[in-house]
Amino acid sequence: MCTSFQLKSSDGGLVFARTMDWHPFKAEALVLPKNYEWTSVYNGKKMTNPYAILGVGNSEMRLHADISDGVNEYGLAAQKLTFSNQSDYASEGEAGKIQLAAFEFLLWLLGNCRSIEDVRQKIDTVQLMTDENSTFKFGRNDLHFSATDSSGQMINIEPHGGRLIISNNSIGVVTNAPKFEREVEKLTTYMDLNILTEPSVKNNNPNQISTGSFNGKPVFPGGFTLTSRFIRAAVYKERAIYPKNEQQNIIEAWHILNGVTVPKSEGRSGTYTVYRSAVEVTSRRLYLQTYEDLNVQVYRFPEEL
Repeated sequence: MCTSFQLKSSDGGLVFARTMDWHPFKAEALVLPKNYEWTSVYNGKKMTNPYAILGVGNSEMRLHADISDGVNEYGLAAQKLTFSNQSDYASEGEAGKIQLAAFEFLLWLLGNCRSIEDVRQKIDTVQLMTDENSTFKFGRNDLHFSATDSSGQMINIEPHGGRLIISNNSIGVVTNAPKFEREVEKLTTYMDLNILTEPSVKNNNPNQISTGSFNGKPVFPGGFTLTSRFIRAAVYKERAIYPKNEQQNIIEAWHILNGVTVPKSEGRSGTYTVYRSAVEVTSRRLYLQTYEDLNVQVYRFPEEL
């Protein structure tokens, strides 16, 4: 259970924020340098990432670091999120393509693509695989992915029919739901989305996607279901101020995250918001707050990559 969204500021900046809702694991800020070398768990193939990455992940994974979200040196930001048992991976590799376990995709993406357009160009060179024919048995990871860059585009990347399918995300919010279009349809119960009916209409605040009228609309739902978190994040974004700069943008993003953060609970499940993070794609800064720490830590790329 994760919630992700983008938030733009009037100085041209963009924050990409998320909750990482999962079982407890050691999450830490990582800097992977240019030409970071790693070995795929799928087939033992040696990989080299030409681009540096600043992200959140686990450095103690076998054969390589595991990145859950982050930004690279060119300002491409991406995240992986669970996908509610809907991932459809390939079992047989195609010649000339790169075969990866699903959890390795973000490490490849941020290390090999400069922008959303670059992602679109290279996406068909990669296959996400089951472990049926893998060197190491890594089990099933039901994942999909979200990405953005300084152009303001936000995309969803989903594994269907053994291929990675890109779709545009004009809402600027994504959770774990397997049917994004259905979540958007449910959102129309709570706001009139002029971005769907009149996509050419531009608001003074690009974070707003509705007509601005909530008359006659029901109060948005509580709870931690996929749909509830999706709707709350969209409504909070819609009603938030238009931040002027990175500092204001991070503050607004954190208050929105407060509304979708999942606390520990003995009666619900073993999952909770292990951490909240955000990256600013222009400054390439990473903001990280773990569950046990009330402070938000700020990380940067080293001056010389």
